Amino acid sequence: MKKTVAGRLWENFLFRNFVYAVVGLLLLLFITNFILLLLTQHNRTFPVPDFSGMTFEEALAVKEAKRLRLEIIDSVYVLHRPRGTVFRQLPEPQTEVKNNRRVLLVINACSPRKVIVPEVVGYSLRQAKAVLLSQGLAIGKLSYEPDIATNNVLAQYHKKRIIRQGSEINAGSEIDLVLGRNVESGQRTIIPSVTGLSAESAKDLLLDNSLNYVLRYDASVKNYADSLSARVYRQWPSASPVDIWNLGTAVELYLRP
Repeated sequence: MKKTVAGRLWENFLFRNFVYAVVGLLLLLFITNFILLLLTQHNRTFPVPDFSGMTFEEALAVKEAKRLRLEIIDSVYVLHRPRGTVFRQLPEPQTEVKNNRRVLLVINACSPRKVIVPEVVGYSLRQAKAVLLSQGLAIGKLSYEPDIATNNVLAQYHKKRIIRQGSEINAGSEIDLVLGRNVESGQRTIIPSVTGLSAESAKDLLLDNSLNYVLRYDASVKNYADSLSARVYRQWPSASPVDIWNLGTAVELYLRP
């Protein structure tokens, strides 16, 4: 019987080994790719839950958390935030991740950090602001009384009581300032535009212009994380390009995410 071309080729030792080598290589590539897909879980991801406001134990109980590795890496103390709960996480909520991904958590400490109150009486508003912020404190309400020097600090209060230098209070507490205003000078201020800014940035700019603020959050702000991402979408009074407002005027800020 006359052999076909394929049959004659197959009887060739070199050709047969070449075919074996090619098939073996393709099989090896297939197995390697299959193993890599298993190890890397290619295209098998899920969104990270929002653990904000949960205790560590509550976070661990979340269904998706069982596919993650939750680790506490730090703690901070934030006023008006439930103690012992998640303050920040990385990756952020809704980030697509794979099984066994590490999620790093920052917890709001159960005990507030204490700071020593500095003396800012006699300082200018700008100087007092810098000193208080450096100590981990914040400026609260500004009020004005007649004085020879405008924006000179006459008194400092905490929770409606005069607070003295050396007192120990919680970090982040607000210090209200009584400031002087030279009535004869007739000094007034402008209201800057803060639309589009975060609450902290808007407050900072208003304080620099000797103004108070009132924060009004939209109903869409459900939690602390929402408040951090919120931006001013309206202000009242509106921005003013000329000096027509009394020092200490309160500006209402309307915010939403």
